[in-house]
Amino acid sequence: MSRNNVIAGKGRYAYILTDAAFKVVVCTPENEDLLIEILELLLPGKHIASIDFVNKEMHGLVIEEKSSNFDLLCTEKDTGEKFLVEVQNRPHDSYRDRMLYYATFPLREQMTEKIKKLREELEKHPDGTGTTNNDKMDYSLRPVYVLSLVNFELEHENEDALEQEYISRYGVRNEKNGERFNGTLNFVFLEMGRLKLGPDDKDKCRNLLEKFIFSMKYMHEMEQRPDGFDDPLLVHLYTATELATMTVIQRQNYDKVMTTEIDRMCEISYAKKQGVEEGKEESARAMLADGMNKSLVAKYTGLTLEKIAAL
Repeated sequence: MSRNNVIAGKGRYAYILTDAAFKVVVCTPENEDLLIEILELLLPGKHIASIDFVNKEMHGLVIEEKSSNFDLLCTEKDTGEKFLVEVQNRPHDSYRDRMLYYATFPLREQMTEKIKKLREELEKHPDGTGTTNNDKMDYSLRPVYVLSLVNFELEHENEDALEQEYISRYGVRNEKNGERFNGTLNFVFLEMGRLKLGPDDKDKCRNLLEKFIFSMKYMHEMEQRPDGFDDPLLVHLYTATELATMTVIQRQNYDKVMTTEIDRMCEISYAKKQGVEEGKEESARAMLADGMNKSLVAKYTGLTLEKIAAL
């Protein structure tokens, strides 16, 4: 089965290794319990009662700065903690800087809300007679967690940066002794690309985390949930991604983002092919300029004699 057929919905389970697909399949109110289980897997010790889904556009610092559409920004209802979740299948330049930039939006949003509230109170009590220190700015911030599920490896100074072989965490700390500055800004990367198992190696998964990563990477190629993958989180994951049981709206949204993904993959494939051809032509030109005969140029570049003659 070709990859395009798989991600287009020809298999039993959805392909959720892109941020858009993960959003429309997993990050829905219907699958709130599944998302909470994933968050708690990556944030051990944190118990999340419930979450609000806030899929919205965040505007830039200036008018010329484009807006950012978050794949998921959710809020813990009891504590107000923010969780920004992203899934990426391929590495990007300056990926950590990108995540840091994204984290500024929920932080700025908190301060914007506080400033708005302060202004409203000052308008009601311009003489400062309010009952809640209305003339004082509250700079306290609720924690923000940026969770990235990436199907590649981040670069680290050494392997000590990793937990359970796959997870790297970052916060703001003192460089000398590791003292925590505060708990506001938190980054968690699940580096799924570090799992060096193929689609037939399900029996080699040693724990829940590896089974979760394995499922994220390969379940779109499966016809059923593997034996032994019976943790509630995994059961929920396979149930949520089963194409046949999706609602009509959910399936329509999934098909839409997958069509976009396939188009993008075709564009990338075409661009790579064009780049290879252009590279061959440049090499051929250099060989011809050095006096190499056309037959040898054709042999070493793979170009036809007609193409070489045209060059």
